[in-house]
Amino acid sequence: MSGLDVLLDSPLALRAHADVLTPQRLDLDYYLPERVAAEARVNDGRFPTATLNSLRCNDRPITDGIRRHDKSESGVHLIRTQNLVGPSVDYAGTAFINEDWHRTGLKSEVLPGDLLVAIRGYLGAAAIVVEGSPRSNINQHIARIGVDETKCSTRYLWAFLSCRVGRTVLERYVTGTVQRGVTLPDLRALRVPIPDRRIQEFIAAKVELAERCRARSDALRSEAMGRFETLLRLAGFRPGHALTNVIDAQKVTERLTSEFYLPRYFALEAHLATLGVPVKPLRSILRCDVIRSSTPERSEGAPVPCILTSDIDPHEIRWRNPSMHIAQSVHDGHAGRLAAGDVVYTSVGPPVGEAALVLPEFLPMAAGGDVSILRHGDGVHPGFLALYLNSVFGQMQNDRYSRGIRQRRVYPEDIGAFLIPVFSREDQAYVGERIARHQALNERAVGFVNEAKADVEALVDGTLNLEGILAGRIQRPTASTIPELSEATA
Repeated sequence: MSGLDVLLDSPLALRAHADVLTPQRLDLDYYLPERVAAEARVNDGRFPTATLNSLRCNDRPITDGIRRHDKSESGVHLIRTQNLVGPSVDYAGTAFINEDWHRTGLKSEVLPGDLLVAIRGYLGAAAIVVEGSPRSNINQHIARIGVDETKCSTRYLWAFLSCRVGRTVLERYVTGTVQRGVTLPDLRALRVPIPDRRIQEFIAAKVELAERCRARSDALRSEAMGRFETLLRLAGFRPGHALTNVIDAQKVTERLTSEFYLPRYFALEAHLATLGVPVKPLRSILRCDVIRSSTPERSEGAPVPCILTSDIDPHEIRWRNPSMHIAQSVHDGHAGRLAAGDVVYTSVGPPVGEAALVLPEFLPMAAGGDVSILRHGDGVHPGFLALYLNSVFGQMQNDRYSRGIRQRRVYPEDIGAFLIPVFSREDQAYVGERIARHQALNERAVGFVNEAKADVEALVDGTLNLEGILAGRIQRPTASTIPELSEATA
């Protein structure tokens, strides 16, 4: 690019022309071409720009949070960088501080509408504090920006800071050696493009829908968990932690490892037997036995995603950016070809024993080696099965049947031996359908977030159809197109 030449691919050396240099920064990272180019695109004059500091509420300076504190079991939520699950804050995973510690850091107390940005650690992660959020504070790795909505849309600003261009600009201002991060003065001086308010609202609408999808998704999962815990009598399950046991010889199987016979596993069997419904091994209620496939040959640029164990966690399947892709012809003949309603299960770990539901919108998609496929039958709802496998009841059976020391593995025949209580169709459907809708809404949220980020990048690149948006030919999305949200507000 103009003024800069990369001398080594890493690069470990960079030649910069004098007109590019600034005496405040003489470190190589500041002059990496992609970072210089990103900032130049923001400041190319097509849109007015403003510093973050000029966009804040006059009485709420941009600040970081509490540096020293003691955690407590309850009290005021302490938001950390890992809780910034854009565009929302994940309050389920926050720590707590007591009132005394909170009062020492009142300057960083967060309010609805605040934009939180990670300035160390998960650099650039950001989230918006929504109405109805619990009382909260932040730690020293997060900056709080109380955005003045009359100057800029908070949700548009979130999309800018979260997209590739915004993060690259933010990365340019990282300093430090032991703990790298962005200083508050540099953050306050960061410039943001300010397009027509109608453009901001077009992008912000997608961020808002992502927030609403996530909130509704969380509510559905809570409803499912409430019924599930009642059905399984989770509150009364006490497996214990004893490491020795005396067992009847009739209970000895071909497994001769002592950990297979720990008391907690017999406590699990006894608990399931008290639920008043049939308890069966999985293999007896699946439409076919657990499917295990090999990993097919990778094909660069191929159209079909192929997921591996690293692409699965209990709440989602990373199918948009999977570990690999395969050709359509390979997918068509592959034993791991997936169908809607399949439950994929990580057979090798860590992590081992995590399950997720395959939704219709994921297809076509395949699973590679070390992913087991549980294709449900009439006896179990796939959403219920996925939740059960991720619960303590499924995890304990995974622990019992997995083999290996350096790398734990559970074989398909062992997964088929897992015991599952067979509740009524109505009870399973209540739980399972909510889990499926929970996962589907999470996917919708990810889609809206990706669209909002792409819109900002297109705005900066000059490819966003501004004329169509301003003329009303391109309409911003609304909740009316998402039945789940319309139902929740009816």
